[in-house]
Amino acid sequence: MSVTTTKYLAMKFIVSSDGSSKIIRLADPRDDLTDTDVQNFMGLVVSFNMLYTSKGALCDTIDSSNIINRNDNELFHLVQ
Repeated sequence: MSVTTTKYLAMKFIVSSDGSSKIIRLADPRDDLTDTDVQNFMGLVVSFNMLYTSKGALCDTIDSSNIINRNDNELFHLVQ
């Protein structure tokens, strides 16, 4: 049995006209990443019209961001 730990930065953007959203997840964010760093990056994404939903709507609003720490516990692995 093995345990795998993964860390992600999740950033959520919103389409103001219809409320739909898009989340970008980046693996292994820096340990010294600040909320200001993330807000500045997300602001650039919005200001340069870089992100669209799967239906083609432009994400024009910053919603939230989270650091996610995930632990996966493998119970078994039959095929070697």
